[in-house]
Amino acid sequence: MATAAWRYEVEKTVEQRLERLEVHVEHIQSDVTEIKAQIKEVDQRLTGKIDRLIQAVSDLNVGRAFDRVWFLLMGAALLGILAKAFKWI
Repeated sequence: MATAAWRYEVEKTVEQRLERLEVHVEHIQSDVTEIKAQIKEVDQRLTGKIDRLIQAVSDLNVGRAFDRVWFLLMGAALLGILAKAFKWI
């Protein structure tokens, strides 16, 4: 009879342990759900920032093209002034 009582106590503690584990698993699941939501939010923010960065780079490339044209015109004007000064034309 002593072994039956001992087994009952062990089963009770095992059930209690299982209940505690279930509670912990629920907490872990809620934490994982929160982390997933935060990851989605960060992903959306990064996607927006990457889109803005791409737009800024494309605007920069257009600006650089205008700069190149401007520098070519300034160089041509400088060569024209030098040609006039040295009486090449």
